Amino acid sequence: MNSLAHTFNFRKYSLTLIVPLTIAILTLWGVEWYFEPLDGDLTRVGHLPEKDFGWNQSQPLIAQDQLKSDALTDSDVFVIGDSFSEQLLWQTRLLPKHLKHSFIHWDQFKPCENIGDALRQAGFKGRYVVLESLERYFQQRMNAICKNNGGIKVKVHSKPSPLMTRTHSLMTSIKSPTGGEWTLKTLINKIKFTYLERPGDFIVFNNARLVAMDGCGLFSHQLCNYGLFFNGDFDKPAFDSINNVLAINNNLLKAGIQPVWLVVPDKSTVYLNKRVSTPIWDALARYPALSAPNLADLFIQQSKLVKDFYKPNDTHLSVNGYLYLGDLVADRLQ
Repeated sequence: MNSLAHTFNFRKYSLTLIVPLTIAILTLWGVEWYFEPLDGDLTRVGHLPEKDFGWNQSQPLIAQDQLKSDALTDSDVFVIGDSFSEQLLWQTRLLPKHLKHSFIHWDQFKPCENIGDALRQAGFKGRYVVLESLERYFQQRMNAICKNNGGIKVKVHSKPSPLMTRTHSLMTSIKSPTGGEWTLKTLINKIKFTYLERPGDFIVFNNARLVAMDGCGLFSHQLCNYGLFFNGDFDKPAFDSINNVLAINNNLLKAGIQPVWLVVPDKSTVYLNKRVSTPIWDALARYPALSAPNLADLFIQQSKLVKDFYKPNDTHLSVNGYLYLGDLVADRLQ
């Protein structure tokens, strides 16, 4: 008798738990599908829906066979960069100039005072070194430099073609689920943004800052009257490491290598004109020996001509933005 009662109670309470749990899971999955698949780094860190901030402007097709690097010993151009160079997108503009390129990330390689000599010893026979860094990290990367670069090892790698349009289908949500935790946090933030009062002209969600702006001519996302930016962009140290830049530059020139300095402006610098008190590009421009295009001014101008020059849901450029950057570099390496 007791055994039967126990079996009956077990089934009863199992159904009591399984039914609401199943409903909760299906509800979260439905909300996740409605918010659309996660795509941008700002929507990811801010827990904000792609439906509101995902890009809707189609981008050019870049063939995958163009998105590959070359060995250091075969390269005309050696690129030291971050995620703005890692995808190999702007480098595709070097191909029509018949310039081969290799790449290494700042996390794997930090240029020292003898970088030119070290590159020649590693077998680099090229003429150019491109040092690319996002604005917010440039001071940190140049704040202190080492004396000697040891053996330089550069891997050859390739990247997949970027999407021309954002895809949103039932199968995408099934194959690449975002997860219940992210979906729940995003739902809470969506409710906060929709119903709570917003003091001032911006609101912060974790490391993402939503700024009220007249952005519908600049971005293609649904809530284009708000721009999405990285909150850390608004608290940057002033640049004071020009002597270290000059030391690296001089050593490369002595080795017969022309350095090109690409300081990519933060998204907020381009769209909100938020510069530090001593802009990096103005400091670099004071020294004729430095080949350093003022990407801040150039990007500000171009962002007014090209919708989604930067992705609305991301800190990075769109494909159109990368191709513009590549044209600037290719012209400078003539």
